[in-house]
Amino acid sequence: MKQSIKNNKSFSGTKQLPKWTIVVSILFYFIILFTNFQINKFEISLTIGEFSINSLSISDILGQLQMFILIVMVIFYRKQGFITAFILSIVQELLLILTIIMFNTYSPVSGLAAQITSISVIIIIYLYLKKLDMNSKIISEYAVTDALTGLPNRRAFNDYLSLLIENYDSKEDNFAVVMVDLDNFKNINDSVGHDSGDNVLCEVAQRLKILQDKNDFIARIGGDEFIIIIKNYGTIDNLTYIVKRYSDIISNRFIVSNNYFYISASIGISLFPKDSQDPSEIFRYADAAMYYSKNHNDVAISMYNRSMTEKIENNVAMEQKIRTALDEDYLYFVLQPQYDTKTKKLRGFEALVRMKDEQGNHISPNLFIPIAEKTGLITRIDIWVIRNAMLFFKNILAVSDTKATLSVNISVLHLLSANFLDEIKQLLDETGFPPNQLEIEITESVFIFSMSKAIETLTELKKMGLHVSLDDFGTGYSSLSYLSKLPIDMIKIDKCFIDELLPGEAGKKYVAAIISIGHILNFSVISEGVESQEQLDILTSLGSDYIQGYIWGKPMLPSDAAKLLGITEEVC
Repeated sequence: MKQSIKNNKSFSGTKQLPKWTIVVSILFYFIILFTNFQINKFEISLTIGEFSINSLSISDILGQLQMFILIVMVIFYRKQGFITAFILSIVQELLLILTIIMFNTYSPVSGLAAQITSISVIIIIYLYLKKLDMNSKIISEYAVTDALTGLPNRRAFNDYLSLLIENYDSKEDNFAVVMVDLDNFKNINDSVGHDSGDNVLCEVAQRLKILQDKNDFIARIGGDEFIIIIKNYGTIDNLTYIVKRYSDIISNRFIVSNNYFYISASIGISLFPKDSQDPSEIFRYADAAMYYSKNHNDVAISMYNRSMTEKIENNVAMEQKIRTALDEDYLYFVLQPQYDTKTKKLRGFEALVRMKDEQGNHISPNLFIPIAEKTGLITRIDIWVIRNAMLFFKNILAVSDTKATLSVNISVLHLLSANFLDEIKQLLDETGFPPNQLEIEITESVFIFSMSKAIETLTELKKMGLHVSLDDFGTGYSSLSYLSKLPIDMIKIDKCFIDELLPGEAGKKYVAAIISIGHILNFSVISEGVESQEQLDILTSLGSDYIQGYIWGKPMLPSDAAKLLGITEEVC
């Protein structure tokens, strides 16, 4: 259903007068016609001082005035004016012909020629104005239409929102502003290109329009953001149901360039006039609610409340701290050891990023990592950790023959980016780090964005000699159908499952199943978050190959990791 914005001001063109006012023009026309007839009939002349104007000249002047009225009708009344002017000209034309026939006089011949000229002029003017109006309409539509999706754009949304608020009269005119932002859309652009990303945006627009009701206004306001205005939504429950349908249709599978994608959306809702009666505020509050959803993985749709604007301000402040930390070198990394469960031999270390603010206060990763992921800064953090951890380990290898593995975490955004493999190759060349001692840790969430792209990237990493580990296994999108296809070496059982080993038998069976599946697929299994001897004993009996946790080693500074490896000299 094509959307239009009523009362939208035209981009250009002449303002058309109310249709009823054309009666005034017709009246003037007939007055002049009657006057002209009387002048011709009685051959009335006009004397002004020494100048005398004969009836023929007066008739010509009145004829020109008649043409002027006809042109005015065409200009200000368009089609209605043209039809009226054309009929009047034909009527006068017939009257002149009738006069010639009845009175056997040829004096009206000049008027007959003038009428033919008038008809030609109004036809030319009407056709020109018609083309001008069509061009103006096209330009006007371009001004309020998103060129990619064909939906109304941000300008159209602003105009429509202002119109609704201006015309607000009663409770029946209440409406909701729904902000829709596609999650991690940058991954698609980075993995398969912007053309494919544009195709996805067009498909999203088409899906939204499928559900669009007569009370809904849908616009694309830029990038991967869409906005919906829902009028007459009734109850909050009904509004939530409507919005949920929009959310569900977006989450269906996309097929682009022979790649499968699953896209989720973060949605925020603000209500008019409950939340605000100001157009900029009602928009900002919907945006705040959307960001609340985006920052809470378990929440897809959020209704605005006052605390959300404070949350956004905190997120903006945290983003600034991350940028400062990257620019001023306030980041550092720690290393948590991993051990062979049976032999207790050190397997290697996982590098974990840490951050301080400008005052030297430590900031929890749980606070800054989610913001870094949402803003895309996580890619810069990944690169910083990988480079510095590899440089440190390279120095370790220079004074030791350790075969310890260095594990580094890679975000979904970074792994699926077009430059990821080139960056890893460059870092290996830059540091001289042996690829067979570097392990890349990824999370299951990468496969919801693009299974084929992820497998392709991981296969290339394996060809380079790197190891690949699947982190937080069991918390996301685990299934045997994809697990058997993955070019990985190890799966890591998440701490949340380790915590359930002791309370009941169900937790123990679940972990046993994960370990069994891993071994069947020829993967090593490491259990993280092991904190007690009881947990360790159970994991050992279940066959977990490696463990990582406070029981044998907390995250430590690089200098302490060097000491753990038996290196007493200072390693930069």
